[in-house]
Amino acid sequence: MGYKVLAIRHVEIEHLGLFEAILQELGFSYRYLDTPKGERLKEPLEDYQALFVLGGYMGAYEEDKYDFLAYEFKLIEEALKREIPLLGICLGAQMLAKVLGARVYPGEMGKEIGWMQVERIEEHPYFSGFPKELKVFQWHGDTFDLPKGALRLFKSERYENQGFIYGKALGLQFHLEVDLELAKLWSLEYAEELKTEGLEPEDLLRITEEELRLLRELARTFVRRFLDIEKSRNFYKG
Repeated sequence: MGYKVLAIRHVEIEHLGLFEAILQELGFSYRYLDTPKGERLKEPLEDYQALFVLGGYMGAYEEDKYDFLAYEFKLIEEALKREIPLLGICLGAQMLAKVLGARVYPGEMGKEIGWMQVERIEEHPYFSGFPKELKVFQWHGDTFDLPKGALRLFKSERYENQGFIYGKALGLQFHLEVDLELAKLWSLEYAEELKTEGLEPEDLLRITEEELRLLRELARTFVRRFLDIEKSRNFYKG
């Protein structure tokens, strides 16, 4: 049986992006679980070597509005209990923080949208050798408090919690999986939100080829390290 990753997807266009090809290169297959469409996991979660929880427009605190979130929280809890490597991206990071007992709420500093700098503030094997400052794609309005026992890894100028590690679970507020093509797609699909924020679709495309090349290299390095199951057993424990 080959290696498999389960990816919970909330919006069809908010997919694994760069990670799709990287997973295939590493010999991993991936499956999308579209929970908003009513999909539920029939096989055991431990059949997968990792769980990715992707982004979405929902709030992690909106279980009453989006009933599938309660189901996802149970999957996250199970992954934590069974020590299955878990990556939460954007909404996924907020959901992980919530499961770990932290508060998730609308950010007081406004939305972060577009290519922005984050700062790496702690060393960790996943990100060893990464630049101290990194330009990544952002699209969020909510933020979260750091869960008790977690290690903060990244911060931005507006929000101090941009990434954290807790055992084998990693939460990233930013989108390491987004490349220029995916940014273009989102800029068109969410044009009205950009207009409300005083932004133009072109604003989301302001990144150089050199920066994109570095981002692709770092994404590949990160995924390779994250899915090294044997080494991950020795990573930081909250």
